[in-house]
Amino acid sequence: MTKASCRTDYLNRRLSLTDSERSRLDDLILIRFQQWQWPDHLTTVMSYWPLREKAEPNTFLITDFMEFRIPLLRLAYPLIDLQHPHMEAILVDEDTSYKKNKYGIAEPVDGSRLDPEEIDLVILPLLAFDKKGYRLGYGKGYYDRYLTHCREDCYKLGISYFEPMDQLPGLDPYDLPLNGCITPDAFYEF
Repeated sequence: MTKASCRTDYLNRRLSLTDSERSRLDDLILIRFQQWQWPDHLTTVMSYWPLREKAEPNTFLITDFMEFRIPLLRLAYPLIDLQHPHMEAILVDEDTSYKKNKYGIAEPVDGSRLDPEEIDLVILPLLAFDKKGYRLGYGKGYYDRYLTHCREDCYKLGISYFEPMDQLPGLDPYDLPLNGCITPDAFYEF
């Protein structure tokens, strides 16, 4: 299996889930997240806007729970510079406006740029992950490049509807493993 065929397979698996099934799986993922003892110093989180057309897990359930539990939480979303393969984290609040980029990802229009060193937790999009914590993203490398600028103790968290593969195909030297990944059935820590 190649990375491309693995991406296609896992995307098709997600797309085959009904809205009702995804809603149930999102609830189970939230329950797993609520049971997690997150790092004590957690104040700044970068998440992502889930793409409905790609049947991504509902990250809003997790960030809403975190905002409830951590009243002074600083939340950021990525902003991609399409002319340079570069991504930034932009702080958001209830007044933030969003605009879809060419990939259909909603990005903050305004907000302060957040230094990668300030981030305590990054919630990463993925199509699949393996038992060593390596994730298979969409293949553009934005997150892998961005994470090299984050602190070493920045927690990298994946969310998946599916359990891990034994090993992802074609790992590259710049691929960074997750620290943890939540599925409806388990919380994996690596």
